Amino acid sequence: MYELGQFCGIVGTLVTLVRPHMPKREQMLLCGIWVNAMSALNFVLIGQTGSAVFLGLIAILQSVVSIRHERRNTPVSLGENVLFFLLYMGFGFWGMMTSEGFVWGISRHNFLQLLPILAALMLMLSVFAKDEQKTRVFLLLNGGFWIFYTA
Repeated sequence: MYELGQFCGIVGTLVTLVRPHMPKREQMLLCGIWVNAMSALNFVLIGQTGSAVFLGLIAILQSVVSIRHERRNTPVSLGENVLFFLLYMGFGFWGMMTSEGFVWGISRHNFLQLLPILAALMLMLSVFAKDEQKTRVFLLLNGGFWIFYTA
């Protein structure tokens, strides 16, 4: 299982690198679904079931909703923006919890657990961006945070 998990992580990383180069926004969103599914599987199969798994699943849901908006040519509502922001932040900070409670202060643990939160926020911004160029910039930032976190 561990090897399969690492394979999923490698596939997710490769698609992360290709995703910003897709010509259309919908194609980038579809690649995002693939990337987040592979990342979530990677974490589950290697036994690391923290907030990164849930952040990946939330990102899949946000991509699906965004594809729906893209196809119907409808704007993303303020309520959706707030909902996804709260989901990303809530599950992101949940990953910083230990059996003793929330870990305050600057530590290696906190720094590493902030990376998925930052990556999730970049993904959220990429989905909310109106044009492909801004989407690409946020996707590159998102990929950089995830690659650094998984390394």
